[in-house]
Amino acid sequence: FLALFTGSMWGKPTWGAWWVWDARLTSELILLFQYIGIILLRSSIDDLRRADRASAVLALVGVVNVPIIYFSVKWWNTLHQGASVSITAAPTMAGTMVTAMLVMMFGFWMYSIAVTLARVRCVIADRERLPSWGKQASMADVAEAR
Repeated sequence: FLALFTGSMWGKPTWGAWWVWDARLTSELILLFQYIGIILLRSSIDDLRRADRASAVLALVGVVNVPIIYFSVKWWNTLHQGASVSITAAPTMAGTMVTAMLVMMFGFWMYSIAVTLARVRCVIADRERLPSWGKQASMADVAEAR
């Protein structure tokens, strides 16, 4: 949402329109709709195990859109510029900008990993606290072992 919103704010003075049906913009919009669909699907299923599986399947279907977003600039004639940093070519950005970008990228990855691990920890704690399928399954395993 944030990328589409700020992009449209930037696009109005640059392109003269809030929204243009560019390949990258449209594929980002599809990704946003899919994300909303995953959230709605997950909240509509009461059984946590089924909700996890259904939302995981929908997320895997959405992974197909990620390379489309990335390569849309190369495949179609779009309004967006090509890559500023490439593995095979010299960067078209100034060296200080590349350094700042790499530091920010590293910081973002560390933050994302920390938030993901904290979220997983909370989900595990919630599931252990609730008398749900997890406890029922573990009780069945204990009874089966006797």
